[in-house]
Amino acid sequence: MSKKTVLLAVGSFRKNSFNQVVSDYIAEVLKEEGANVEFLDYRNVPLLEQDTEFPTPKEVISAKDQMRKADALWVVSPEYNGSYPAVVKNLLDWLSRPEKLLDYTTPTVIAGKPATVSGIAGSTGAKFVRENLSTLLGYIRMNPMPGTGVGLSVPAEAWQTGVLTLSDEQKNALKKQVKEFLEYIK
Repeated sequence: MSKKTVLLAVGSFRKNSFNQVVSDYIAEVLKEEGANVEFLDYRNVPLLEQDTEFPTPKEVISAKDQMRKADALWVVSPEYNGSYPAVVKNLLDWLSRPEKLLDYTTPTVIAGKPATVSGIAGSTGAKFVRENLSTLLGYIRMNPMPGTGVGLSVPAEAWQTGVLTLSDEQKNALKKQVKEFLEYIK
């Protein structure tokens, strides 16, 4: 198997984000398994609106270039009101858009690319965001891994301290997902 590059998109920009902790762990395991890992930098991607879509903003061009070079996308997201955060939806909307005005025949940078999802949230274990993201990824013509990825619940002490320490059980679930995803994208 050639060395694959997995692009990680974290659905929270919050300082000390629990989903960033999960993403960092996923990145560590991916690297241990021989994959290249990059984090998608999309903090400054503007809101998508057709009036400002072309010429394409430089932040969007950069995000699309990162996606183009990657073999797969892994979205790690919190759950906001039973779904994904607006920043994640905005990113995926931009990535799913044509690169040239009115060119709907050339595949987008995400067309057919393998994808998977994970998330950590409250008592739902990020169930709803994972379901919604899996559906959305298929709708925008990505190639989502079957299922809805791994969902984790934030331990009570993490809510109190603001510090997340993954349990061995949580780490094992993520390790399993890494192995399955690398097999899926080979």
